[in-house]
Formats: sequence, C-alpha cells, structure tokens
Amino acid sequence: MTHPFTPEMFERMDDSDDPLFYTFPRKVVHIDDPAIAAAGKFMAETFAPHGVLLDLMSSWRSHLPAGFVKQRMVGLGLNAEEMADNPDLDEHVVHDLNVNPRLPFADDYFDGAVVTVSIQYMIRPLEIFTDVRRVLKPGAPFIVLFSNRMFPTKAVRIWRQSSDQGHIELVAAYMDLAGNFEEVRGGFMNPETSPPGDPLFLVLGRKCALTPPAE
Repeated sequence: MTHPFTPEMFERMDDSDDPLFYTFPRKVVHIDDPAIAAAGKFMAETFAPHGVLLDLMSSWRSHLPAGFVKQRMVGLGLNAEEMADNPDLDEHVVHDLNVNPRLPFADDYFDGAVVTVSIQYMIRPLEIFTDVRRVLKPGAPFIVLFSNRMFPTKAVRIWRQSSDQGHIELVAAYMDLAGNFEEVRGGFMNPETSPPGDPLFLVLGRKCALTPPAE
C-alpha cells in the first residue's frame, strides 16, 4: 500500500505495551455532556435501526442515545472490566489492534462501526481501516469521532503535532488510503447553539456498495 506516512509519524512518548496502560479500568468519560449528546445524536441519525454494530477501541460507555434500537453491539477494546460495564454492549472482545490489526470477525458482518475519541492511539491505522472495511457490509457507515482530548503519552506523533483541521484531514486520509470507502466527509459536530467545552469532530465514510472486480 503506497502512502505518505513514515514510521516516525506513529511513534509515541510511551511505547510500552498498551495492555499495561489499560491494566486498570479507567471509567471516565473523555468528552463533556454536550459533546456526548452530539455524538449520540449523530450515531442515531447515521446507523440504521436493528443493525449489528461494532464499537472499535471500546470502553465503558459507547454513547448511543437512550431508545436507539439495535440488534446487537459488539465492543472491541483492551479492558474487559470496562466493557463489561458498558450498557450498550451485548458482547465484547479483548483485542490489541496495535499488535494485530486483523479484526476477529467475518467479512461483511457489521451494519456500522464507530471509533469514539480513540483514533489518536492507532499506530497502524491504514491496516485497521482496511480491515474495518472488510467486516462492514456494503454501504455500511464507518464513523470516527474525536476531540482535542487525549492521553498525550499514548497518542501518535502526527496526531500530537496536528491542528483540529489537520486531524480531520488525517482521518479522512486514512479512510481514502484504505480504499473502497465512498462519501467520505468530515467536520465540526457540536451544535452552534450550544458552544462546547469539548469540541467534537467527525469523519464519516461508507463501504462502497459495489466491490470493484479483482484485477
């Protein structure tokens, strides 16, 4: 896969194994209530009801709004105790994407996927995005939500050195370079009528409905 990124761009100040960092549950929210409400509203508007959903890099809250009807939501993250306490998850899998970007799910399995305020910790984003595309059904949305909050020692260098607009462009580039995503767009999420304490940004793409023929 040809891309403009170098390994140095994904270096971190703390390069120790991620499961060590998440040995103890961190049951805190990383964005404030208005940002959480905006995230939930967007997911409810984007995900079709009664679907099977993937919460990637999951934690103890997924921020789906009350009353949203799903068939099932699967969480994939690093701390089993956190995910077991997540009321939105119907099942969870402990899996380190930075070690193994291959998702333990079948092709064309999920009706939608979301990463919430964790994209800054991916050291192999193109491989991960490519595999997210694999497990999504054709036409299914992939939502990436993020703020300016982070654990700086675990965030990759290119994220720490980028602006808010740069983060939007970076995540959109991940999606473009992964290939077979369409309608990729990004922007600012918070309602203008409610100035946020924590800004919320998004990049959204959909797995192409028609898979190009093999060469």
